[in-house]
Amino acid sequence: MDAAIAELVTRAASAPADGEGGEDRTSERILDAALQEAAAVGLQRLTVEDVVRRAGVGRMTAYRRFPRRDDLVQALVLRETRRFLGAVAAGIDRAAEPREGVAEAFVAAVAFARTHPLLRRAAQTEPGGLIDTVAADDAALLEMGAAFIARHIHGDAAGAPSREARWVADAFARLFLTYVAIPPRDPSPRDDAELRRFAHELLTPMVERVALPPS
Repeated sequence: MDAAIAELVTRAASAPADGEGGEDRTSERILDAALQEAAAVGLQRLTVEDVVRRAGVGRMTAYRRFPRRDDLVQALVLRETRRFLGAVAAGIDRAAEPREGVAEAFVAAVAFARTHPLLRRAAQTEPGGLIDTVAADDAALLEMGAAFIARHIHGDAAGAPSREARWVADAFARLFLTYVAIPPRDPSPRDDAELRRFAHELLTPMVERVALPPS
């Protein structure tokens, strides 16, 4: 699992947003339909038959690419996770200076969830569903997000992220998950300025503490 997560995290920022050069167009069409269907009925009620109808492809066409429902769900979650990590990486790149990176990453993460059809549904209609999905998938999604954050905290330093950096990264990943599943009133997930203030005052100091070299 660790090697697979590390590979996905490394590729996340540069992964094509819509699968160009990756999955074939038919697979992407099926995954697009799966996303629309999951946004309509929920991930737990997603069926291959409904996705096939929505995608307008033959059953065998879909089953050749995704033999089981679990394969389809896993592929969908993986693709959307790549998109999410790509959006976060873009937020970091937009930071005017390194210290702004944490806040911009946090704002980008919440903004992605705010507009993503499946995550928006999870927040509005089934707040426990997203957490259940992560738990059911052996926490791979949570691990992937934490590994991405730990890599950012570690930066270009030699070796692997420290234990403290991994702790902070895990806390950030869990914080984001709860922000999606159970949005807070303060700071409002719809107010980017408040999100930046929250990140600057609470999150950035945590990162700076573990990122600074020992004295």
